[in-house]
Amino acid sequence: MGQQHARLLGRFNGSVRLVGIVDPYTDLTLLGQEFSGIPFYLSCKDWKDSGNSADLMLIASPNAWHPTHLGYAMDMRMPALVEKPLCNRTEIADALIARSEAEGIPCWVMMQARWNPTLRHLKDLVDGGELGELLHIDIQCYWNRDQGYYRPGGWQGHAELDGGTLYTQFSHVVDAVQWIFGPWAEVQARLHNRTHASMHQLDDGGCLTFTVDGGLRTDGTPSEPALGSMVYSTSAYGGNLDQSITVLGSLGAVRISGQYMNQFYWYKVQGRDKPPILPTAGPDEHRLALWRQVIATLQTGKGTQGLVGLREARSVIALIEDLYANAQRGAHTMTHLESAKDYTPPTLPKLTH
Repeated sequence: MGQQHARLLGRFNGSVRLVGIVDPYTDLTLLGQEFSGIPFYLSCKDWKDSGNSADLMLIASPNAWHPTHLGYAMDMRMPALVEKPLCNRTEIADALIARSEAEGIPCWVMMQARWNPTLRHLKDLVDGGELGELLHIDIQCYWNRDQGYYRPGGWQGHAELDGGTLYTQFSHVVDAVQWIFGPWAEVQARLHNRTHASMHQLDDGGCLTFTVDGGLRTDGTPSEPALGSMVYSTSAYGGNLDQSITVLGSLGAVRISGQYMNQFYWYKVQGRDKPPILPTAGPDEHRLALWRQVIATLQTGKGTQGLVGLREARSVIALIEDLYANAQRGAHTMTHLESAKDYTPPTLPKLTH
C-alpha cells in the first residue's frame, strides 16, 4: 500500500512532494522511475537520525507495526496518516490517543470508504430521516485472498501482525456502517476458516449480527432498534466478487453494490423519483479525496471534517476486538487472540521477501 499511496501523490502535479521512503523489504530494482532520487531508509530510526523532515508521515506497514511507526512520527512531532486499521488492540489505541492528545500531534487513519459518494448519499438519507424508521441493514462482502496473497514469510495471515480478516480486509466496511448508522449493539459472530487452513489460522469468513438505532417512527416516537447482519468471506472463487449494503426502512429501500459499494442496485425512496447520478470510481479516487482533505488541513490548520481521528478509529478496533473475543468459531479459526489477556505487544519477526 505504501507504493500505491506514493503513486497517488504523483497525481497532485508536484504540489505534494515525497521526501523519503522507509522500507527494509523493498527490492529497489523493482521500483519505478518515479521513485528515483528519493532518499531511501531501512528503518524509521535511520530516517529520524538522518535529520530529514516532512510535513506528514504515511504509515502503511503491517498492522501490528503501526503503533511503533506512529510512535516515531510523534517522536519527530510529525502529523501522521495511518493505513487502516490503527492497530489490533484497544489498550494500544488508548496509549496512542493519550500521547497524541497530550502532545498535540494530529493523527488520522485511512478510512477511504467515507469518501465514497454513494455511501455519503446513503448517510444523508439516514441522517435526514428520509428512509423513515430503519428496519434492517444487511451487508455482504465477498472477496478473494489466495496463496499469492498469503505468501510464506509475508505478514498477511500472521497471527499478530495481521490480526484477522475483519482488521485487514473489512475494517473500512465496519467503520462505514458505524459512521452511517451509529454504534453496533447486541453483537454476535460466527467465524470459520474453510479454504485457508493451509495458509493461516485466521478467519476467512463469518456471519455477524447486531442492532443499531432504528431512528424515529412517523409519529416522531423512537422506534425499535434496526436489525443488522454482515456476511463476509475471502473465499470467492476467481477473484473479488462484490460488496453490498441493503437498507430497508419504512419510507424507502436502497441497495448499494459493486466491488467497492459504489453503485445503486435498488433505489426506492418516498419523495424521490430516482437516485442521484454520482461518480462510481474505485477506492483510489476515494483515497485521493481523503488525501486532498489531509493536505488542506495541514495547510490551513483546520478543516478535519471527514477525517477519522484516533478516537474514532479506536471504536472500530474495540468492535472488532469484541467480535473476535466472543465469537463462535469453526475449526482452524482465530485461536490466538481469544481474549485480551492472551495478547502482549508482538516481538516483531524478521520478514522474508
